[in-house]
Parts: sequence; structure tokens; C-alpha cells
Amino acid sequence: MFDWIVLIGIAVGLSMDATAVAVSYGVSHSALKRKQALFIALVFGVFQGIMPLIGYFIAKFATDA
Repeated sequence: MFDWIVLIGIAVGLSMDATAVAVSYGVSHSALKRKQALFIALVFGVFQGIMPLIGYFIAKFATDA
């Protein structure tokens, strides 16, 4: 159970970090509309949140073999 809590905490932290970077990038480029900037932030956040999960399952699979 503790492993999942740590994993979710890391995933949320990484996705918040990536979202902040993406929002900063989107706001600094005046050609981008706010909706586009938020979409970029969402995509970065989702992928950064999913990557630790993928790593966890790969490691879990490798250690069970």
C-alpha cells in the first residue's frame, strides 16, 4: 500500500512541475492562445504523471520474472 502512495505522490509532483513549465512556456509566447497554453500544460502533466507508473510496472514485471 505504501508503494502506491509514494508512486502517486511522485507522479503528482512530476505532473505539477511539468504543468508549471508548460504554462510558463505558453504564457511567454504571445502568439499562443490561452486555450492552447492550457492544452500544452495538460499534455505535459499527463505524460509526466503516467511515466512513473510505466516505470513502476516495468520494474515490477522485471523483478517478478
